[in-house]
Amino acid sequence: MDKEKISIQLYTTRKFQPYHDVLNFFSKSGVRNIELFGLETIKIEDFSKLLNNFNITSESSHCDFDALDDTSDIINRAKALNIKHVIIPAPSSKGKKSFEEQFLMSEEEWNDFGKSLSSYVPIFEDSGLTLGYHNHSYEFVPLESGKLPIECILQHNKNLKFEIDLGWAIAGGADPEPWIEKYGERIIACHLKDFFNKDSDLLEHNSQSPVGDGFIDWKKILNSIKKTECNLFILEHDDPADYKKYTLKSIENLTKI
Repeated sequence: MDKEKISIQLYTTRKFQPYHDVLNFFSKSGVRNIELFGLETIKIEDFSKLLNNFNITSESSHCDFDALDDTSDIINRAKALNIKHVIIPAPSSKGKKSFEEQFLMSEEEWNDFGKSLSSYVPIFEDSGLTLGYHNHSYEFVPLESGKLPIECILQHNKNLKFEIDLGWAIAGGADPEPWIEKYGERIIACHLKDFFNKDSDLLEHNSQSPVGDGFIDWKKILNSIKKTECNLFILEHDDPADYKKYTLKSIENLTKI
């Protein structure tokens, strides 16, 4: 993989602020694009200056689902940062006591969420943006009927895009290949997440490794994902001990594939 094609989700470095130093490191390391998170709360002027100063773009950003209630604000924020893709990373957190509880839904509730999310797609399209969904592991755990939550989400609007987190899909027990093929025309980005040992608890963040140091066959998966509409290949570690070592090692491994 060409080094210039490798992006990184800024969530990886949230514990290593200030972001000035983080983006300075990325820039010196050859990272040319990052994915933001928390679009609804980030300081637009500050991030705009940082991106410009370090010659880094941000083509996509995660955004809380509930923030879509103020659709115009999210669209304006995205445009101010030249973001093309707004990605929702989880269902609503309203009334939920934990992150995991957000995903404890019936098939009917998953369908309702998919319908609601899809209803925003035309609004974003009218503004020249795309709206998409990013999975965790939970969306690949079968419901009582055998259907997967990811199917419930994506079945309501073919223009709802998909940012497939390949590592989380595997953590949910899925083989990503059939899903890459099924949703290939809708996959505009992917998260590259790896794990040291397939027999460990993959939901534990300390199970995550630099990409290419774990058990996932990246050559095989990337050959498949490159046949889709995906144009963003985004590194993500949910809680690295050293984000610099993680970033450099992941880039080194990927450039050898």
